[in-house]
Amino acid sequence: MLTEMLKKIVAWGKSQPKVRALVLEGSLAKQQDVDDLSDLDINIWYDGDVHYGKNSDWLAEIGDVLIDTQLHMETPAGNIATQLVLFQNGVKVDFSFWPISLLDNPFPYYEKLEILLDKDQYADKIQLCLLEKKWESITNATFDQIVNEFWFELHYVAKFIKREDIWFVQDIQAGIRENYLLPLLEEKARIEGQEISFSGRKIEKWTSKPIVSKFPAIFADYTVASNWQAMWEEITLFEEVSHFIASKYHFRLPTDKIEGMKALLLKIQED
Repeated sequence: MLTEMLKKIVAWGKSQPKVRALVLEGSLAKQQDVDDLSDLDINIWYDGDVHYGKNSDWLAEIGDVLIDTQLHMETPAGNIATQLVLFQNGVKVDFSFWPISLLDNPFPYYEKLEILLDKDQYADKIQLCLLEKKWESITNATFDQIVNEFWFELHYVAKFIKREDIWFVQDIQAGIRENYLLPLLEEKARIEGQEISFSGRKIEKWTSKPIVSKFPAIFADYTVASNWQAMWEEITLFEEVSHFIASKYHFRLPTDKIEGMKALLLKIQED
C-alpha cells in the first residue's frame, strides 16, 4: 500500500511543471520502525505560485481523500505550509511545501532523507540540509529544573486526587511524564548507548527491561485509589532514574526538599 502510494505521488510530481523535487523523510527514510500503518512524510519542493496546501482539489490525481487538514510548521527555514491527508485506502501522507529558492541558503532540517524526484539536480543542495546528529548531555541546570518542577507538580497531583478530580489529575500526570520523566529516561538510555526515538516512541526498545517493567504501575485507572498508587510508583521510578543520572554526572539532588515533599504528599493523602 505504501509503495503504491509513493509511486502515485512520484508520478504526480513528474506531471507537475512547478514541482522540481520530491523528498521522503520520517520513519520510512530512516527505515526505522516501519509497518503497514506508517505515515509518508513528503516534501514538495516547488517553483512559482502553487495551490498545493491551500485546497484539496490537487490531491485527486493522487488518490481519493477521506479527510485532510491544512497547517503550518516552524522550521529553520521559516514558516512552512503543510497538508496532512488521510486517503480512503487508509494511507496517511504528511505533505509539506518548500519553495526551491530556500536551497540558495541550505539549512539544517533532515535527520534522514530519500530523494524521490529531482528534475534539476538539486540533490547536492538538499543533502546540505541534513542535520549533524550530536548528543549533548544534560546540563546540571536543566537537571535541577526538571527535578524541582517534577516535585512541584506532584503537589497538584496530590491535591486533585484528594478532591477526586481524576480527569484533571490524569491531565497533569500526562504532562509530568512528557516533561520530566521522559527526558530523564532518554538521558539514561543515551548514557547506556541506546538510540532513542522521539516522544517516547518504541520506548520498550531503547529502555532497559527493569525500567520498562515498572511502566504499567505508573498508569492509573479512573479510581482514587489507583491514582494514589500510580503517583507513588511514579515517584519511585523518577527517583531511581534521577539518582542514576546524578551519580553518572556528579550532580547533587535536593534531598531535604525531596523528603519534605514526600512527607507533604503523604499528609495530603492521609488527612
